[in-house]
Amino acid sequence: MKKFKCCIWFTPDFSDQVHRYTKGFPAHITLKSDLDYSKALMLFTKIQKKELSVEFDYIARSVKNDFHTLFYTIKDPKDKPEWWPKDAHMSFLYKYNKYITLDEQMYLDTNISTKKVTLKNIYLVSCSNHYSKWKILLSK
Repeated sequence: MKKFKCCIWFTPDFSDQVHRYTKGFPAHITLKSDLDYSKALMLFTKIQKKELSVEFDYIARSVKNDFHTLFYTIKDPKDKPEWWPKDAHMSFLYKYNKYITLDEQMYLDTNISTKKVTLKNIYLVSCSNHYSKWKILLSK
C-alpha cells in the first residue's frame, strides 16, 4: 500500500457537487505530498488561503506501485499562485491492486455536471494508511 505521509490539498467547499463522485475522500488537488509533519506544517502555514477557479482539461487514469487513480487534469488557472503544483489534477477515485475500469472513467466523465470548480479550502492531511483512513489534520 502506497503511503504518502503528510500532504497538502486544495479543495472546493464540501457542499460542492464534485465530492459526490469520490469514494471516501474529498475531491482535491494535491499541492504537495510525501512530507514529514514538520515540513508539511511549515509549508501549510506559509500558504495564504485564497479562492481560485479552475477548469478541468481531460480525464485520465494512472497506476504507480499498484496505486490506481482516476482524475481530471487542470488547465493552468489565471493568476496561479507560486505554490501551484506542476501537472495539477483533481483526484476522484483511488484503488489498490485493482484497475480502474473504462466504465468507471466514462461514468464520471458523463455524470459530472460541471467542468469548473472554485477551490476554497486548504488542508494538511495525514495520508499514511489506506485512503479511506486518511485524516484532515488542519484546515484553512
